Amino acid sequence: MIPVSSEFQASSERIGRMVSKFKLRAKSKESMIAYFLLLPFIGFYLLFTFYPLMQGFFISFYEWNITSDKVFIGLDNYKELFAEDAFWQALRHTFLYVVFSTPIFMFGAFLFAVIIDHKFIKGRALLRGVFFLPNVLAVSIVSIVWISIYQPYGGLLNNVLSLFGIEGSLAWLNDKNLVWPAITGLTFWWNTGYYMILYLAGLQEIPEDRYEAAQIDGANGWHTLRYITLPSLKRIHVLVLFLQAVASFKIFGQVFLTSEGGPGGASRTYIQYIYESGFQRFLMGKASAAAFVLFLVIMLVSMLQLRLLKNVNED
Repeated sequence: MIPVSSEFQASSERIGRMVSKFKLRAKSKESMIAYFLLLPFIGFYLLFTFYPLMQGFFISFYEWNITSDKVFIGLDNYKELFAEDAFWQALRHTFLYVVFSTPIFMFGAFLFAVIIDHKFIKGRALLRGVFFLPNVLAVSIVSIVWISIYQPYGGLLNNVLSLFGIEGSLAWLNDKNLVWPAITGLTFWWNTGYYMILYLAGLQEIPEDRYEAAQIDGANGWHTLRYITLPSLKRIHVLVLFLQAVASFKIFGQVFLTSEGGPGGASRTYIQYIYESGFQRFLMGKASAAAFVLFLVIMLVSMLQLRLLKNVNED
């Protein structure tokens, strides 16, 4: 055994400490650079997101119509909000839309993704583009297209229904029993392609050998779908569920442009209620209170999403 002098050991320790200090300094420098690069985003976020959010929260405690001075009234805006029938009507419409439309969107997107991902389907790239194309269109263009489709006389949908013996000029956007199915159909065509792309990405991550092993074991298509495909897409299911739920809570443009919340307020949404309170009745305090209530709802939904995603990742 070669003896090691105390001077050599001390020198080695000094070198080790110097290397550690150098690594620490390099890491600190990288962290400072990272924080510096984040400064523009943080400034943008504080100026255009956090500040308006806090400003809206403070305005909700005031009576203000833009032209007059603000008058502090405490929680009166919230009390009036919860006592107003129009508020509960808009909230009920929006909540029911979230509950009933979200499963339809999820199922449709998943079904289209499974069909397009099938190895026997040709032109899959073209089909992906065709399904996704509506998602890049502006809400105004989508609304104009579907107003034409839903026309009572000469509209495409009524003409197609007449081929199947369903006669009559159905006023899809002017009938309180048909307006929400019409809006759901419009939004389904507009947004489902985006969720389909998410499902396609999830399907392509599933190892092919799982399906091959299942076929060797005698599993049919339903078995592979139930025991391999669906469980492997749990993260995508949760993601699509909450993306669509939040988007449904914020539905406004297509409803306002096609039906204007009618007939008789039958399709008035929560965002439209905020819009009418703030920019038609100029009750900025009440509009801010309603917006903050929606913010709390969406925040709770987002927290639930993060919790479910964490549980799915742990599984």
